[in-house]
Amino acid sequence: MARRGENIRKRSDGRWEARYEKTRKPDGTIQYGYLYAKTYEEVKRKKVLALQHSFFNYVPEESITFGALCQEWKATVRCSIKESSYACYDTLLDTHIIPWFKKHPLNQISTEFIQKFTYEKTEAGLSPRTVKSLLILLQNILRYGEQMGYLSMRGIQIRYPKITNQTLNIIAENHLQKLISTLSISDEPFASGILLCIYTGIRVGELCGLQWQDLNFNQGIISIRRTVSRIKNLNYIDDDISNKLPKTRINISTPKSLSSIRDIPIPDFLLERLEKQRTCSGDFMLTGCEQCMEPRGVQRKFQALLQECEIPKINIHSLRHTFATRCTEIGFDSKTLSEILGHSSPKITMDIYVHSNMNQKRNFMNHLYY
Repeated sequence: MARRGENIRKRSDGRWEARYEKTRKPDGTIQYGYLYAKTYEEVKRKKVLALQHSFFNYVPEESITFGALCQEWKATVRCSIKESSYACYDTLLDTHIIPWFKKHPLNQISTEFIQKFTYEKTEAGLSPRTVKSLLILLQNILRYGEQMGYLSMRGIQIRYPKITNQTLNIIAENHLQKLISTLSISDEPFASGILLCIYTGIRVGELCGLQWQDLNFNQGIISIRRTVSRIKNLNYIDDDISNKLPKTRINISTPKSLSSIRDIPIPDFLLERLEKQRTCSGDFMLTGCEQCMEPRGVQRKFQALLQECEIPKINIHSLRHTFATRCTEIGFDSKTLSEILGHSSPKITMDIYVHSNMNQKRNFMNHLYY
């Protein structure tokens, strides 16, 4: 079912598709772009916004700017990556990359220019890991431009900053035991959720996404199938005074990678506790209803819990580090631990967590005999 004259049609999969003129080649040939949405009104609004804000207006190849290239690259990858990933790229581009490169013709981008960008972002306080992410994104866009014939990467070198192994933020043993004692006497689902983080190492977004249907009480396992995050609302337009949409929104999607989709055995004592609290299968575990809690809400409640226990502030992600470190200390093999944590390979687990502490080194040295 098409809307005649608008290039909008309903697809067989139920989504609405809008086609629009994305750009024109020098010979006048039209290159079309495509937008998708669940309703006709939504896809039409997307099309109007794309045209009004000149996202895909034609720019002669000889004078194309980096800003125009970014918009074309985003249109190319939009439907091939997760919405959360696209929103992350969009934020990084708008915040850091486009303001720096936007008005410069592609033929003016050089190794020295990129090195200056790297230096200033590092001096601004961004971590080497974040700067590296920016450079990888920049390189992907430039490579796309090269494939399209807009520029040549010959002579352009992108040097990534050195990333050193950072000291993991791990909760002290006495503080951990105090926290576990406080959680154990509480019958709130939130307390059970924090205990799950302590004893399984799941990420906070994965915790927020847990539904009771994800717990198999017969087999004693928990299935990680979704994650919750707050992402940029891609429909928000800053200069549209009539736009009542929020700048960000809750996003419930599959975990960050295929390896993050996993099943984790639950300790028996925790399984018994959870069985007493479960509600309908479609309810989220932390809330007991069909509406989920978001990570920043969990973080706020966790900080209040630390204050109640008189424990110094730590990020809830530190519980994941603590779990992994404890597992290596008691002899978990790297393959097993990697699968429990949802890493793509044991090497990642080894690089992050398998580092002997001073007590381990001393014990090994004391066992040396000749």
